Amino acid sequence: MTITALCRTALLSALLLTPEAFARQIERTFNASPGGTLEVQTQTGSIHVQTHDRNEILVDIEIEGDDEDDFSLEFEHEGDDLTIIGEKESTGSGWWGGNRLRASFTITVPRTFDLDLHTAGGRIETEDLKGDVYARTSGGSIIIGNIEGDVDLRTSGGSIRTEDIVGEIDAHTSGGSIDVTFAKQLTQDATLRTSGGSIKARLPEDVQIDLDASTSGGRVTTEFNVDGRIKKRSIDGEINGGGPRLTLQTSGGSVRVDKI
Repeated sequence: MTITALCRTALLSALLLTPEAFARQIERTFNASPGGTLEVQTQTGSIHVQTHDRNEILVDIEIEGDDEDDFSLEFEHEGDDLTIIGEKESTGSGWWGGNRLRASFTITVPRTFDLDLHTAGGRIETEDLKGDVYARTSGGSIIIGNIEGDVDLRTSGGSIRTEDIVGEIDAHTSGGSIDVTFAKQLTQDATLRTSGGSIKARLPEDVQIDLDASTSGGRVTTEFNVDGRIKKRSIDGEINGGGPRLTLQTSGGSVRVDKI
């Protein structure tokens, strides 16, 4: 038998012996009034949190993989708080790379709610929320919008995009760019840092802030008139008389501060 024929035979045998790709969907409902906290800790998967005007939490989790026992879920519900923990039961390895688990968390919470979200392997998204957002991901981007509360964001492997945040912002990424839009006057200080990309911030023309923008690997530009020190790679000064401090720092790209 030729080498080509042997390869074809081995491939066919592997396909016949490989379990059919597994997919399951978990749907749960929990009573919860506004003011509670949702905590998600998962070793893999994307997290999307949306809101509604009902006193309940709707959970929809979709899991795809080779074995239904490869991913376990734990729900802890106490009062208005819900904790969801997703863990891989094994890390199998084989000729075809072992387990290839994918998970997607879609969760709907009351509009007034705090979020504490952690994933080791996916994107985090949320919008239209009155509450604080604490988000961590090692393998994806973070996208949030229309948030009335403080946000603390970290990603090691993706970009960060925020829009219409009313509250303090602290956002860091090691592997991507940051794109942020402030539709209103800042009420709290905001800090945006990246080690591997550019930063773009858009603000109202009449915004009043203290701007501290710097880069080690590009240029800093702005459409605003700044009263302070302006250099090729840094700007430090007041815009429209000053106000909350906006700090923008990157080691690997440019910084732009534009008008909406």
